[in-house]
Amino acid sequence: MISRIAPHLRRFLAGRGGSAAVEFALVLPFLMLLMFAFIGVGRLFWNYHIAVSAVRDAARYAAPLPMTCAGLSASDQLHVQHLARTGDITATGGPLIANWTSDASVVVTVSCVSNAGGTYLGRYEDMANVPVVKVTASPPYIDAFGGLTGVSLTTFSVSAQQAWTE
Repeated sequence: MISRIAPHLRRFLAGRGGSAAVEFALVLPFLMLLMFAFIGVGRLFWNYHIAVSAVRDAARYAAPLPMTCAGLSASDQLHVQHLARTGDITATGGPLIANWTSDASVVVTVSCVSNAGGTYLGRYEDMANVPVVKVTASPPYIDAFGGLTGVSLTTFSVSAQQAWTE
């Protein structure tokens, strides 16, 4: 009886027909994890680029506004905050990044730098101190695949500064 089963058993053990499917089943979870991680990192870079561009535009908008070393006027500061968050100075624009609902996450500060070496010309040429506006934002980041990839980033911070030169 064993002699009749032995050829079938040898043929079964020598067969390689399902090995590719088994190998694919073993590698598939790692490939899926890698794919979700690439998508998550891509979305993070995309949101980061949007935020950097928005903050840079807001700093450029704020630089020629009338300001002193004490800061901007309250209404100008609100316009700069809204511009950084929505890309629009009016109160009608929606957020550039999903769930970025608060203008309070955008901070506008004005500091003064020395113009002793005559670095800044134009309207600041004869001034000792030049006001420089700095816009910092912390937009939210929601990663749809955070649970799968282990990433728990919820916010990031970007900033840009600008002095107005003519």
